[in-house]
Amino acid sequence: MRKTALVTCAMAALAVSAVCAPARAQDRAVVGVGFAEPPPRYAEPPPVAVEPPELPPPEAYRAPLRLHLGPAVATTGRGFGPGLGVAADFGRGSVGLRLAAAWLRGEPSGADPSPIGDGLAQYTGELTLDLRKEGPLHPVLGLGFGLARVARGDSSSGSLGIGTARIGLEYALGLEDADVRFAVGLTGVLPGPADTEVRDVKGWALAGASIGIGF
Repeated sequence: MRKTALVTCAMAALAVSAVCAPARAQDRAVVGVGFAEPPPRYAEPPPVAVEPPELPPPEAYRAPLRLHLGPAVATTGRGFGPGLGVAADFGRGSVGLRLAAAWLRGEPSGADPSPIGDGLAQYTGELTLDLRKEGPLHPVLGLGFGLARVARGDSSSGSLGIGTARIGLEYALGLEDADVRFAVGLTGVLPGPADTEVRDVKGWALAGASIGIGF
């Protein structure tokens, strides 16, 4: 009787173990799968709107070559000799080069003859300095030298070397594809080595206005 009871208890224990084993295995599988899942990802915040920096206004076009043409007048203090002046300006920066020429009549000085006689022609080259590169107004300084030819009615014409100092003011129109300027200037001229016929010339002033166009 005891043996039968022991056998029955053993079989019952085995049955319980067989039923519980799949449940424990299932629990372990569920736990393992749960840990294998990746952690949740959070959505990135939207980008913060940033205003673009303000760009400086575009610089006005500056041509490498500008041609000037306009009226001019010369004087030694005894009258005014009108004429024509031309010039070519080279350079886009603050420092540049100018080649210029002017052809003028003599001063109508009456009985007192003018030192520049019946006519004057001068040809100069100078270094220029633009004191204000940006903006429409450009104060300009120039220093140079050249050659002048004085014509007199008594055939005592002659040539002389000259030194020049110029102050000018230019107004640029600010066009997109052309450098157009209106300019006025005053030049002081001092003579250097001269022919014997014109050694009495002590100097003169030359004033002019012009329109310049660059490409």
